[in-house]
Amino acid sequence: MTESASKTSNHQRLKEMMCHLTPKGAVIPYNLCYDSTGQLWVSSKGGLFKLDESASNVLFERKNMFPKKIAPYTQVVHYEGKIIYVMTEDKANLTEFRVLDLDGKIEHEQFIDGKVQSLTVDQEGNIFMTKQPSLGTTDSIIYKSTIDCLLDWEELCSSSDFAFQNICAYDKDTLAVAATSLPINLYSKQSIKWVNSISGEVLDTFSTAGKEEGQIFFPRCMQRYQDDLLVMDKTGRVQRFLRNGSYTQLSARIDAYIGNGFVVRNDEAVIACTGIVLDEVVYIWSHLCEQTNNMR
Repeated sequence: MTESASKTSNHQRLKEMMCHLTPKGAVIPYNLCYDSTGQLWVSSKGGLFKLDESASNVLFERKNMFPKKIAPYTQVVHYEGKIIYVMTEDKANLTEFRVLDLDGKIEHEQFIDGKVQSLTVDQEGNIFMTKQPSLGTTDSIIYKSTIDCLLDWEELCSSSDFAFQNICAYDKDTLAVAATSLPINLYSKQSIKWVNSISGEVLDTFSTAGKEEGQIFFPRCMQRYQDDLLVMDKTGRVQRFLRNGSYTQLSARIDAYIGNGFVVRNDEAVIACTGIVLDEVVYIWSHLCEQTNNMR
């Protein structure tokens, strides 16, 4: 069954871009974050890039010379003056995990088996990650470590019924985790699970698979906003849910399938996207989305 064509696919957005990333080398962006000085970090198949607050100038770059060899879901998060950056070569099935200072100097690096799919850090420096399913594996696992002891990764929670995909640290005790039924295909059922970040217990489940109001269709990114949870999925919607799992509103929307990740700052959502713009071979654009009145 094919998806219906986008009704806005011909609406070009060059003038609406906050930043055109392709000329800077940041092709196929998956994740972004702001550091404590207000600079924007972008992780992409093209590498890791630090941009100034206006996203006009590149302040630091760690380029991948062969972007096509990089697996999806590169990750970057900020924690207390440190940048945690994760990338994987597609065929190597081995993840490069690095911690950098804000000048881009490497403070720690290691290799992790498998392909990391999502990464988050809570307010106490605990790091959580999920991995992409690989052949021969029967369980999906949430892994946990700490910024002070990165060589020790423990299994926090596992399941053989569904795959843990996107993950978000909601508070010091709770994770929001997007889960998908196995095997993963177009007909897989998705939900959001609250998981205790200390015991690994699944506390509650909310939302169901679909494209209607309050439903989710393969979540791409989740972020806490005030006391609520924002979820962006493949439909291009950024939906807002209360802590009890109740849907409250549609906070923002872009075209389906092009949004990969977003970050909220000053009541604005900055979204990293991949797509084709005009007649040029353009892989990505970053769009400053709905502002204060639509995020409340």
